[in-house]
Amino acid sequence: AGAAERDRTGEFDYALYGRLGQLGLTGILAPEEWGGSNAGELAHCLVIEELSRADASLGITYNVASTGAGLPRALTDEQKKAWADTLIYPVIRGEATHAGAITEPDAGSDTRGIKTTAVLEGDQWVINGSKIFITNAGLDNCAYVMVVCLTDRKSFGFSNIIVPTGTPGYTIMPKLRKMGIRSSDTREIHFDDCRVPAMNVVGPGGDGRHWIVNVAFAQGRLGVASCAIGMHQACYDEALKYAQHRVAFGKRIYSFQYIQGMIVDMYVDLEISRMLRDNGARLVDQGQAPLMEAAVVKYFACDAAIRASSNAVQVHGGLGYLDDCTVSRIYRDVRWVNIGDGTREIQKMILARALGHLSRVIQ
Repeated sequence: AGAAERDRTGEFDYALYGRLGQLGLTGILAPEEWGGSNAGELAHCLVIEELSRADASLGITYNVASTGAGLPRALTDEQKKAWADTLIYPVIRGEATHAGAITEPDAGSDTRGIKTTAVLEGDQWVINGSKIFITNAGLDNCAYVMVVCLTDRKSFGFSNIIVPTGTPGYTIMPKLRKMGIRSSDTREIHFDDCRVPAMNVVGPGGDGRHWIVNVAFAQGRLGVASCAIGMHQACYDEALKYAQHRVAFGKRIYSFQYIQGMIVDMYVDLEISRMLRDNGARLVDQGQAPLMEAAVVKYFACDAAIRASSNAVQVHGGLGYLDDCTVSRIYRDVRWVNIGDGTREIQKMILARALGHLSRVIQ
């Protein structure tokens, strides 16, 4: 009932997210010395899956926000000291969220189209530009946004710069209305001569593209795939339960071979999706950047979840078309997984290039 109500109102449940913090889930990627469990990417993906099984809006909010728990690994001692109480511990404890800002009106998977700039003036970065489709930026408890900026035009170097919420020149636009995942906060944000200290660069300055490709995209796609898998599981559960109870022509509809075939397809796709996701997540936990594996699972699992949602609606018949039906909400929620964090077409391009390279190496 909670997920359905949040779908109707579009309101984020801050108390529910805080409960995740009390359970230690928001600190799952944080080092133990910072109060986290350091459980790794596979554990992180499993939490995303289970949350999304109940409510995809909560799953994607958690997916983005919880990655901030791993921030201390990329910080200098000076940054850790400066941000411990305001930006780091609150995110780890689930008292705050954070946002990552890569996508722009004219640049998504094509990072070379990024136009947001940061120019160093004395001891400050001056940021100008816009980002769009940014998850969590407008939440009341969003502590900061990590912005990918072009900092060196000649070498096309990017830097990741932290901008705390409330910084002058940083404007958060009204919440975007979406087809689904309605209680997940999505905004356009603007930077107009926004000034932050020079120390706010995270990681090596000018090498942000490496972070985008090897961390943000690879792990982000595993997270989105996990969200898709959770929704897929919910569709399978609902379809199987309904088919075993609904009677038509004097029989439970699960006895009809065509219905059985739909549900078996959902189950097989679900198992394959999990195996692909688990493999990619384990590679991350081993310190690798599974770009190809992440593309495979993003492509397969997201397509499979969308098929599952369609089949689940079909199994439910007219009931599946009603707003109050769980699979109706999931049918809308799941559509974004083939768009966010790289479209299905981009995943095919990545795989085609990788396979072409491998064939040349083999020859």
